[in-house]
Amino acid sequence: MATGRTRTTARPAAASDRGPRVAVRCADRQVRLEIGLGHEVLWSDVWPIEVVRDGRRAVPRSSWEESIRISDDRVDYLELASRFDGGLCVERQILLAREDRFLLLADVLLARGPAKLEYRSRLPLGPTTRFDESEEGREGFLAGRRRWGRVLPLALPECRAGACSGSLQRTEHGLELAQSSDGRGLFAPLFVDLDPRRFRRPLTWRRLTVAENLAAQPADVAAGFRVQIGGEQWLIYRSLAAKANRSLLGHNLSSEMLVARFQRNGEVDPLVETE
Repeated sequence: MATGRTRTTARPAAASDRGPRVAVRCADRQVRLEIGLGHEVLWSDVWPIEVVRDGRRAVPRSSWEESIRISDDRVDYLELASRFDGGLCVERQILLAREDRFLLLADVLLARGPAKLEYRSRLPLGPTTRFDESEEGREGFLAGRRRWGRVLPLALPECRAGACSGSLQRTEHGLELAQSSDGRGLFAPLFVDLDPRRFRRPLTWRRLTVAENLAAQPADVAAGFRVQIGGEQWLIYRSLAAKANRSLLGHNLSSEMLVARFQRNGEVDPLVETE
């Protein structure tokens, strides 16, 4: 993505189109997001990121560059990449599923060798936007005059009970996602449900076991998640090491990234798949 130029990850909304839209702008080594429904702008501000490697803060050493762009009738996908201190590569993934009405915002940290990685990002919530946390789970609603999004931090355990090396919470600076890991990579995805018709339906998400040559792989090699809201289900996968033939939930793939919908017969219908 060229610095200072605006890229829109959804077609402009027509007067009769009340569907979600996302605009992305990169300038001064920052990423700015604007998210709207119909003619209403839900948030518009910088989407900051903080990265610490082995106790030392890593800052970007290059501008954000567009590496992948995919657009069709169902989805728009944009991937940006930048180099940070300490030999880190950081990728930002923005996927808007128009038909399925969800937004996936994810950051990927890739290190050249084993490291203690600490990650923090904030979604810019305006003064009239609040985050209503669930009492039992780690998800929550984004709301202003009405609820417009339900946020799921997929890499964190769904239930609040038990230990967790991360958090999702409202701070004075916005909605903050924090994660940490030991290894060569970290995947930090946020799934934002944008369909109010699903807000009353039960939901669950789980980290999946990713196998390679019949052996379970650690989280810094590959990460996979299943999201279920009511009767709808999605599969999200990201490789953090060299691509290889791997499997999760009985689905074999050798892709770098996959976001797919489960059909009623159990088959996987890819929305976006990158090699």
